[in-house]
Amino acid sequence: MGWSPLMIRYLAFLFNFLCAVLGIATIVVNVIAIDQIAPKDQLILGLYIAVGSIVFLLSFFGCFGAIKESICVTWAYATSMLVMLIVSIVMLFVFRMHFEEDSITKLKQAFAKQTNTFDAMAEYQIQYQCCGIYKLKDYGDAFITVPSSCYDQNDTPYKDGCLAKMETQYEELLKGPKIVGWMLMVIEIGAFTFSTIMGVSLRNELRRSAY
Repeated sequence: MGWSPLMIRYLAFLFNFLCAVLGIATIVVNVIAIDQIAPKDQLILGLYIAVGSIVFLLSFFGCFGAIKESICVTWAYATSMLVMLIVSIVMLFVFRMHFEEDSITKLKQAFAKQTNTFDAMAEYQIQYQCCGIYKLKDYGDAFITVPSSCYDQNDTPYKDGCLAKMETQYEELLKGPKIVGWMLMVIEIGAFTFSTIMGVSLRNELRRSAY
């Protein structure tokens, strides 16, 4: 049994409304998170804020198309939502890759400058209470003396590597943006699907009324 045109329009309106809500949530969560990370890492969250803003604005056109049963507006919205869906998918992968690659790049650059007389890793080892990129043994493998920044106040060496500690902190800080990002993508799929179905339904109704 097929869905009635009225049910399709209600579902299209519902997903458009949810897109507006998730658009606002995307903006708020990323604005909160953006102040907690380094300035040069803020661009990716800024792009997410832009995506949330565009989705929020587009959702009004989707709701208007569903209420007024406008074929042109509905198809324009469905097309726009498909574009935003593709952008959201790309952003989710870029989001993950950026912070993973950024962590290892920072640490490798610092470790390359590490010597027996210059502790280039001190900034990260003190901040994250870690030692080496992967573990304390990194210094032995590189024939470098273990620096004092690898030890706590009791002269006990930190067991964890800095890469694992940095990735854990990023996961905690960016948990909200990632969850909202995935939710937004799912709702965009629903909005695009039902808007497309509604566009086809409206077009078929228009054809039938012409006979």
